[in-house]
Amino acid sequence: MEIHAPDHPPANWKETAKHLAIITAGVLIALTLEGIVSWVDHRLLVREAVANLTAELRNNKKELDGLDATLEKQTRQLERLDEIASELAKGPLTQVEASLDFSGVELKNAAVTTGEITGAFGYMDYDQVRRYADVYDLQAGFLRMQERESQHLFDVLAFVRRIGESERQTAEALGQWKSQIDVALAGVFLREQFGRQLQQRYEEILAER
Repeated sequence: MEIHAPDHPPANWKETAKHLAIITAGVLIALTLEGIVSWVDHRLLVREAVANLTAELRNNKKELDGLDATLEKQTRQLERLDEIASELAKGPLTQVEASLDFSGVELKNAAVTTGEITGAFGYMDYDQVRRYADVYDLQAGFLRMQERESQHLFDVLAFVRRIGESERQTAEALGQWKSQIDVALAGVFLREQFGRQLQQRYEEILAER
């Protein structure tokens, strides 16, 4: 913003007041225009951030839609391994068919990270920011649980390679394996419940768009 002095000194108080009024009006107009431009920029930043968040959450929800089928498959596989453990307790097995699926869901958080970096959340209403924070916190909690429970699946799988050594299995080793299977099954149930809660939160926040 530039302010130019008058071409000639004011001759009286009336001209002085006139020049001051012109300068004041110019400053106010410039500040108003600058404020409008900033407001528009902030609104565009918020609109872009909300669009990115909505798209990301919609994709995460779609990814989570396949969780039930995955967990159902893991449950069947773990129950089959539990049956094998019970059979091994009775004696060696000549042939065993079993498998264990480790697939999980991949949920993104790039949009919320971008919103924090660009400062878009600073121009949103508090309630709007809180809703996004809540759903992403819940999502992070689910991913931590998924990672933790995957270790229980690995513990179960670690014993599978020893099934062929049926004659060398002890009751203690089989009992420990069955306990690991029980823990893994409990983990599947917890992920199912947590996943449904997260799915509901996705649906609620997407319904607002």
